[in-house]
Amino acid sequence: MDSVRPWRVLLLLVALSLILTWPLATHITTHVPGDGIDDPALAWNLWWAKFSWVDRAGGPDGVHNVFDGDWMFYPVGINLAFYTLTLLNAALSIPLQSAISLILTNNLILLSSFVIGGFGAYLLALEILALADLPDRPSAHSLARASALFAALLYAFASTKLFYVSLGQFNIASSQWLPFIALYLLRSLRPAARVRDGLLLGLFLLFQSWAELTFGAFAVLLIALVTIAAMVLKLWKRGSVAIRPLLVNVAIAAGMFIIGLAPYLANMLPDLQIEGDFLVQDGGFSDVFSADLVGFFFPTQLHPLFGNIIRSIADDSAIRPDRSQFMVNKGQHLFFGYTAMLLALYGLWVNRRRGWAWAVALLTAFFWVLSLGPAVRVNGYETGIPGLFPLLLKIP
Repeated sequence: MDSVRPWRVLLLLVALSLILTWPLATHITTHVPGDGIDDPALAWNLWWAKFSWVDRAGGPDGVHNVFDGDWMFYPVGINLAFYTLTLLNAALSIPLQSAISLILTNNLILLSSFVIGGFGAYLLALEILALADLPDRPSAHSLARASALFAALLYAFASTKLFYVSLGQFNIASSQWLPFIALYLLRSLRPAARVRDGLLLGLFLLFQSWAELTFGAFAVLLIALVTIAAMVLKLWKRGSVAIRPLLVNVAIAAGMFIIGLAPYLANMLPDLQIEGDFLVQDGGFSDVFSADLVGFFFPTQLHPLFGNIIRSIADDSAIRPDRSQFMVNKGQHLFFGYTAMLLALYGLWVNRRRGWAWAVALLTAFFWVLSLGPAVRVNGYETGIPGLFPLLLKIP
């Protein structure tokens, strides 16, 4: 395992991204993954950005506002700021679209998300393992790298990500920048934190927000929670977190985030002023698409061995006579894998005397409860037990 090195990790991630999305590689120039509902629109995003920013630049009006969908619902048009525009993916696709087809471009951007996300998880895992005070022996370092590699594979090829890829929801599959946000947030907690860590924290926060705003919102919540917790611990004189470098880096990231997201906000505000905050009316579909408790313990319906069992448990995602519904065909499951869950519990037990392990566990538990939505649901049935998600609707 001493041979586990970054470039080998990248090569393995590239190979597995092709194998685990098979047979996409055999149709990579002619088809995109999906069920024909969201995938055409999300592939269109890449074309529209190039058309707006490059192709129309030579016309009389110059570079077009990409949020102004004047070619749809003509002559009224539509504001695309509230649509899943995946603008970072689109921007990255422009050089590729100039040389190859739109379909191949879309697939290469999608495949790269597995590699980037997995490598970010690898670096993050190494950073966390450095907190464990491992013995300074070659075997210990080899085990750490092997463990980090395992974490990378778990994150890059999580069943939920593969499932959303199969649905053609490339915006939800664009979660590759989240590990880098956590990585540079963790580095900002160190006494020796540098301004560069804050700049990279802000950069990756913007990357994630411009790829998918939902994940950007949760990343902001993560940064806020960690910052508040660190300040509370400092007031209680517990732990060795250096507050000043953390606050400096968070301020840098916040400034970059506000400036970098200004184009989105500028295009959203006129409609919000007229229509109100319609994004959160009726919970913003959180009552429909939040995780079902059963979904954490059963694989997805695409599982080669257990898929039919899952469909049977969920009545093939149909609405039952009592109006309950377990929608395993869209998003009410977040299966981590039994191995991952058991290893996480084992790791917490082994490190139960270390504060950082409990900090990670508490953050995980908080976001897990959020994923349950407004009320806990089991096999499609509402239990009446309230969740934490409605609290998010109180945040401006």
